[in-house]
Formats: sequence, C-alpha cells, structure tokens
Amino acid sequence: MEFEIPDMTCGGCANAIKRAVTQFDPAAKLDVDVPVKIVKVTSTQSSQRIIEVIEAAGFHPLART
Repeated sequence: MEFEIPDMTCGGCANAIKRAVTQFDPAAKLDVDVPVKIVKVTSTQSSQRIIEVIEAAGFHPLART
C-alpha cells in the first residue's frame, strides 16, 4: 500500500505515523519518504484500516494506486 501524506512535513511527523501504524499492527513494515510525502506500508490489514489509523494520528492520507 502506498499513501501520499500532504501534511507530513518532518521526521517527527514520520515517527508519529510509524508509531501509530506499528501500534495497530506490530508486524507492519513502513518505508517513509518525507521529502516526497510518501508512506509505503506492508501489512495484512486493509488499506482502509491503515488510512483510519493514520487519520487518528492527525494526518490526511491519500491512497495511491
């Protein structure tokens, strides 16, 4: 899954997203690219659930296809 996070502006934002997703799914793997505002998530959870977790952390993810 790949998400664009327009309001992810720094490493602190990236860490907040990583922390939220891994608390929800400890087996999730994340690859975060702050300069291009992209988060790639490998998880057995649905993309909708990952979006909800990122939103609950205060960000606005956009699913990329």
